[in-house]
Amino acid sequence: MNQELTLELSDGIALITLNRPEAQNTLSKAIIDGLGAAYRRCDEDDEVRAVVLTGAGTAFCTGADMSGGGSTFDGSAQQEPVNACPLSMQAWEVRKPVIAACNGHAVGAGLGLAMQADMRVFAREAKYGFLQSRRGVVADFAIEYVLPRLVGLERAFELLVRAPKLSGEEARDWGLAGRAVPAADVLATAMEIARDISTNCAPLPVGLHKQLLWRGLSTGLHDIASLESRALNHTMAMPDAVEGGVAFLERRRPQWSGSINNDWPQWLQD
Repeated sequence: MNQELTLELSDGIALITLNRPEAQNTLSKAIIDGLGAAYRRCDEDDEVRAVVLTGAGTAFCTGADMSGGGSTFDGSAQQEPVNACPLSMQAWEVRKPVIAACNGHAVGAGLGLAMQADMRVFAREAKYGFLQSRRGVVADFAIEYVLPRLVGLERAFELLVRAPKLSGEEARDWGLAGRAVPAADVLATAMEIARDISTNCAPLPVGLHKQLLWRGLSTGLHDIASLESRALNHTMAMPDAVEGGVAFLERRRPQWSGSINNDWPQWLQD
């Protein structure tokens, strides 16, 4: 995408790497612009079945670039108001699973970036935290919406207001990630999850499940049940519904033919 963000596609998995290791992958305009563009490319490319986001070097992303010191969060120095969700496409909008492989420290906006993903793998040795309250500003990446739905209101309150730093295992125990493994194993673990989804799960149901789950965070039970019924009937009319059953009976790997972009239901576009 650019020198500060790379995208590699192999066997249905798009590996996106934040590539500022000398600055612990702190956010830059190139990373923000590149990541939004990378997410859009992954959404639109049917060759992509799953996405893994990681960082080059020993950190995932340590948030805002603090090299400017006091001017980092000085609103009077900004030319335009800051958008708390600055990516042109958010991870939750990508119709493929997005897995954050947090191979090292993820703090502030860096952890917010990871929380937009659908799944997270943390490094046991690394530190994780929303430190914005300790820097004099409010957190970003819509974390006030996402966080309490993942960890509950009280823990979300403490994570944002007291702003503690947690180890990878503590962060997992608080519900911020599903897994905490040694740093050296983080990317391999995330890639194995992505590979399993890419190989064994039909792309259209995967995308629909993701859409319904994220919508369910702010939609009533009966509305989601209605959308689920429509999605179920839609997928049952697709060739992959037959292929899944035949592959199971024949004890072979399924050969999926479904397309997120060609088969996506119009009624779920908005």
